[in-house]
Amino acid sequence: MSEVPARRADARRNRDRVLAAAQQAFAEDGILVPLDEIARRAGVGAGTVYRHFATKEALFAEVVTDRLERVVDEARKLIHADDPGQAFFGFFTTVVERAAFNRAVCEALESRAGICPIRVEQDFDHLIGELLRRAQAVGAVRADVDTAEVRALLAGCVAMERGRARPGRMVELIGDALRPTVTKPVERNETCEICNAPLPASTTGRPARYCSPACRQKAHRQRRRSSS
Repeated sequence: MSEVPARRADARRNRDRVLAAAQQAFAEDGILVPLDEIARRAGVGAGTVYRHFATKEALFAEVVTDRLERVVDEARKLIHADDPGQAFFGFFTTVVERAAFNRAVCEALESRAGICPIRVEQDFDHLIGELLRRAQAVGAVRADVDTAEVRALLAGCVAMERGRARPGRMVELIGDALRPTVTKPVERNETCEICNAPLPASTTGRPARYCSPACRQKAHRQRRRSSS
């Protein structure tokens, strides 16, 4: 092997080691981890890191982009799922679970400051929007929620899930908030309890039980006799 290809192979191996170390370090501590610590974990000098990545932010962006691209690929597979509601809530849960254990992904979800390439951000938002719209179309998600609100709920849910003794509780609560409210219909009689005549429309929140004051008084007298 000639000297130049050997140097290139060494450079690729060093870059891969830096990326692997950065993935672990950023997952544990986020972007605040010192670059020297990443170099130490990779077993290289800081100069080697800088030869491949001009800044720590550039290294962070590459690590996070790789993670979010995987998430985007999973969302893309769910777009045509048979159960849109399950697809939406399943994806929401998966993103929260992964981000809760990966501080880098958590910080990327919380930030809109261009950590990732615009293409990845747009793909992520587009696919969340598609999953949301399909779930709304079948009545699985309330109709007044939009993509920006789902992104905000994702970021908030991740932050609240981190370090909780009962993982999944925040996902459960937010999931309930995203589902449509089901109002149980008030059961009412169709006829008077005394004479079986049709009941008039109720003018109060309480359903009518008697067709007239006379029947109401008769029912009152019957209750008094039965209690005496």
